[in-house]
Formats: sequence, structure tokens, C-alpha cells
Amino acid sequence: MKILDKKIFTFLIPVILLGLMTVTSCEDSEGGEPVIHYVRVTNPESSDSLLVGAFLGDLVAIMGENLGGTREVWFNDLEAVVIPTYVTNKSILVNLPSRAPSEVTNDLRLVFSNGSTLSHKFVVEISEPMPVAMVSEYAPVGATTVITGDFFFEPMTVTFTGGAEAVVEVVDQNTLEVTIPEGAAPGPLTIQTNFGTTETSFHYRDQRNIFLNYDDLNADGSWRPGLYVTDDHSLDGNYLKLSGTYSADAPREEGPLGDNHYESQFWGQGNGRPEGSLIPGEPENYALKFEAKIITWDASYLNICFAPWNNGGNNEIWSNDLNPRAVWGPWESAGGAVDSGGEWVTVTIPITEFKYNMNTNDSGDVVYTESANKFNMDNTGSLSFWMLGAPSADNSPFEIYIDNVRIVEL
Repeated sequence: MKILDKKIFTFLIPVILLGLMTVTSCEDSEGGEPVIHYVRVTNPESSDSLLVGAFLGDLVAIMGENLGGTREVWFNDLEAVVIPTYVTNKSILVNLPSRAPSEVTNDLRLVFSNGSTLSHKFVVEISEPMPVAMVSEYAPVGATTVITGDFFFEPMTVTFTGGAEAVVEVVDQNTLEVTIPEGAAPGPLTIQTNFGTTETSFHYRDQRNIFLNYDDLNADGSWRPGLYVTDDHSLDGNYLKLSGTYSADAPREEGPLGDNHYESQFWGQGNGRPEGSLIPGEPENYALKFEAKIITWDASYLNICFAPWNNGGNNEIWSNDLNPRAVWGPWESAGGAVDSGGEWVTVTIPITEFKYNMNTNDSGDVVYTESANKFNMDNTGSLSFWMLGAPSADNSPFEIYIDNVRIVEL
């Protein structure tokens, strides 16, 4: 909300009364002429906070004289819901509409029972678009994907790096469905509405800081680099395939791989990468991202573990000493087996979510607790993906593909 100090309001009263208020033959049932003095917040502790504007859905108090005959309250071209018991001769309590106006007049307008009207200058504050994520940052040209966020209002345009404009299929305040246009180049998107323009922090076909693409950037040189596959499921070349089946009495795989592929370790030194951290800045500003395709997944957790550049072992998965880990298991919140509908989707895990320890209980089940250890940037030159079973596992299969592993700014 935009708030005017009460002292400032003293100087604005003549302006509001003489210049910003228009009355069209207003006569209230009380016999006096309706007047709006000011609009304020409804919190009694802040009752002297006067408003020249408010945000969508905000509750405000319209203060004045002879307002009891009010039947309609309009903000721009949208009518608010008027509750009769909240209308008195001195005040009206009303929520601003939650939708964006099509025509912006910056007017608050009252309509009275006798058909007369009263206008008062008042701005409905609407933010520029606030995009948060793209469900599939590697969606191919011609495919339709979803952008999530807030303040998405028509008319709007979505422009990719290189100037190609997307076809916007569906718009609501928190989601956009867009079709990827020909000529869409890797990089951020520009999203524009009548209320502002925003460049996305996420990138289409993100090329930033990819350290595993399983083509020229692979995990070779570690104990178990994992299985690289190219087939009809490929996103762009090789991808990492994790697959197998867990049972309740075998929460951890420690024997020969056979047809099962439970993990992929990437050791920085063993792979010949430069010494140093995979995270280019302060951990709280970055996220691990990758594309994933889930064929089936139930009752096992993907452990994601950082380790030192010169790891040379698999201590990161069994030990809680090197660094806290991230744990991903979307089947848990879904309440059962999940898949990604045959599509590759973008997974984002903030580095701040690397905060768990893995242990086993008296029954040998894998359990997770939040770690008391601080995240250690000295131990972030290697990374492992490792699937471990959960106590609920009972003949529980998983088949997950991973590609384009990167660490980028949030």
C-alpha cells in the first residue's frame, strides 16, 4: 500500500477536495451531500495511515460524510463486492477487486441509491509481472510449457532471447501457457503486461555453468559414473539413467550393478576438472538445476551429495561429515507413484535445501534428519546422485533420467 503520513495529509486536503473529487448531483438519504475525505488502512493501530493507493485484494476504509446510500463501489472499471453491513454514513469497508482492470482510470467511484456518483482519485497498485519458474526450460520449439509466477494479466507478450515472440495460449494471474516459437534462442525471457516489463532470472535452454551433460561433460573417472544412454527419450544427446527396484528389506544397494543403476558419482579431480567449487558464489544465491524425465518412481529417495574436488571415494553418500545433502522424492507429496507424463521437466533445488543427514534406524531403514552441520563450501568440487530406498519400499521400482546438471543464480 502507498501510505501518506498524517502530516502530509493536512496539506493534501484542499487538493483532494477541490481538485481530485467530482460530484454528480449527489444527495444522500440523510439529506447531505456525500463527501469522501480520505481512504485509510483498517488496522486500528495504523488508523492514521492514509492511502493514495492499494494493491489488488486489499481491504480499505473509505472515510467521509453521507455515504450511507452507497450501492456500488468501483475501482477503475471493476466493481468491488459491497457488503451492506460494512456501509455506514461515515465509512465504507471494502476489498479492492482481485483482478486487474482492463481500463486504468485511477478512480475510486461510488454509485448511490439515487443513481448519483462520486469520484475520488485512487490508484490500484499492480506489480510488473513476477515470473518464478518455467516447468520445462528445455521444451522444444512448437511445444507448450507453463511459466509460473504472479501478476500475469492480459494483454501480455512473452519474448525469447533473439526476439522471437511466443504464442500465449492461456493466462491467469499465476500461470502462463506458452508455445515455444521458431527462433527462440538460449537465454532469459522478457514478459510484458500493461503494468510493466520483467526479464526472467531463469533461462530458456539454460547454458550457464553446466558441469554434467553426459556428452562432453560426463562423470567418467569416478568409482561408478553411472549409465549414459542415447535413445528416443534423449533431450539432447546422452542422459543419465537411474533405474532399479527396491524392497522393504533392501533399502540400500551395495552389490554388483547388473541391470540396476542406482547411482552416478562425479569426482572433480578424477574427471580432470579444475580444482575448486562447483558453486560460483554464495550458496544462498544459487540453486542446483537439471532436467528430469520420470518414467516411474515410488518409495525411494534421490540423495544429492556434494564432496571435495579430490574425493577419491564414496564417503559422501554414507557419511554426514562432508556436507549436508539434498533429498528429492516427489512421490511422497503425491502419495504414491509418480511420472512426468512423458515430458522432460526442470528440477530446481536451492543450495539452501542441502541440509539433511542420512542415517539408518534400528530396523536398517534409511531415515533423514535436518543436519546440525553448516554447509561447507570447501567440499563442493564433486557431486553424486544416489538412490536409496525408504521404509515404505516394497517391490518399488524407479526409472529416472537426468540431463544438463548446472548450478545457477536464483
